[in-house]
Amino acid sequence: MIGCGTVGQGVAQILSQQKTLYTRRLGTELALQRILVRDAKRTQQCSKIDPSIVTTNPDEFFTTPNIGIIIEVAGGRGLISQYVRRALSDGKHVVTANKSLLAAEGSELFSLAHENRVSIAFEASCGGGIPIITALQFGLMANKINAMYGILNGTCNYILTEMTQSGKCYSEALSEAQEHGFAEADPTLDVSGQDAAEKLAILSSLAFGIQATSAHVQSEGIDQLNLTDIKFGSELGYDIKLLAIAERNNKSDDHVSLRVHPCFVHTEIPLAQVHGPFNALSVYGHATGQTLYYGRGAGQMPTASAVVSDVINIASGWYPHAFGELKLWSNDHGKNNWVNPDDLPSRFYLRISARDTPGVVAKVGTILGDAGISVSALLQHEVDADKFVPVVITTHSARQGAMNKALAEIGRLEVINGQPVCIRIVDLPHD
Repeated sequence: MIGCGTVGQGVAQILSQQKTLYTRRLGTELALQRILVRDAKRTQQCSKIDPSIVTTNPDEFFTTPNIGIIIEVAGGRGLISQYVRRALSDGKHVVTANKSLLAAEGSELFSLAHENRVSIAFEASCGGGIPIITALQFGLMANKINAMYGILNGTCNYILTEMTQSGKCYSEALSEAQEHGFAEADPTLDVSGQDAAEKLAILSSLAFGIQATSAHVQSEGIDQLNLTDIKFGSELGYDIKLLAIAERNNKSDDHVSLRVHPCFVHTEIPLAQVHGPFNALSVYGHATGQTLYYGRGAGQMPTASAVVSDVINIASGWYPHAFGELKLWSNDHGKNNWVNPDDLPSRFYLRISARDTPGVVAKVGTILGDAGISVSALLQHEVDADKFVPVVITTHSARQGAMNKALAEIGRLEVINGQPVCIRIVDLPHD
């Protein structure tokens, strides 16, 4: 095993606790033979790890005899990428939880695995203990996947849940998430949307048979969200979520859009009921319709469970065979075609802070109309302490590019205080 942090120690604990069960299921024993770490002292606190198998020497690690599977739970790229490539080149199967590595180098790594007749298992890279990867690889194999909508980051979902249910501002909710261990000391990767974008790239590569990286995902974070808009959204019957969205273009199956951004969803849909640090993914297949996968998307034991499950599947023999036959992430899928973000249709929530003078709403309505955007509803409260009127407008479906143009023009109006706030409204498809 490469790495022995929180997840790695969880893997060691599960393998030790359930050793008899796994031996009975497989007819052979699973044993952790060698662990490669940067600092051997960090493993001493784990009673399930034999200190004699811990090394800081990569050559000693890779030349250990009788190893068929290498688990990578160190995370990151760079040196870790070199280690994974060495393992594959040496004819070792690899189990990894490394979403960043797969999202950036997945196609190359899978090609290397196929060349050396070994497999890469990566259930733990997306969704923690939720078997999302297995569902897409095998459970939904008979389906053409048309769309996926997911809550793929527990940190963001916890923060948004606290803002919605407890009325906390963003900074308060983030601090609480950090206190409870749901957010890192530096939460940038999570709150920027990058973590969810990396997971979406992996899931989309499987679901659509494309070669997607996180660079193909249009992503926005949650750090600019305002409690005012969450409250207005609640009045209109919406919850705020950071959604990861992958869709085939309605007019052309070979055009795909991938995006991660905050959006309003109707409170009655299943994804709106996913609260706190939990994750969920709604998948739409041409034959199955909607299927929903829900559970703990992160944490030591859920993630370690996914890692050990992959180890068992490889040890049983069926996964390497299926991996080789399916040629996942291969280079023969043809050219990827990405939908221009400006062409993406959406409904929109728009909030402006307007001077309390006649004709302001009419001016905004004219700008929207000239951009081809039709107003669906309007919500207006009393004048605030600064003598401005908060006005909320929801629209019918319109192109993102048209809305961007309208927002720029509205922001230049002298009767508007500050820049308008715009949040997408996502209406999930029906079966």
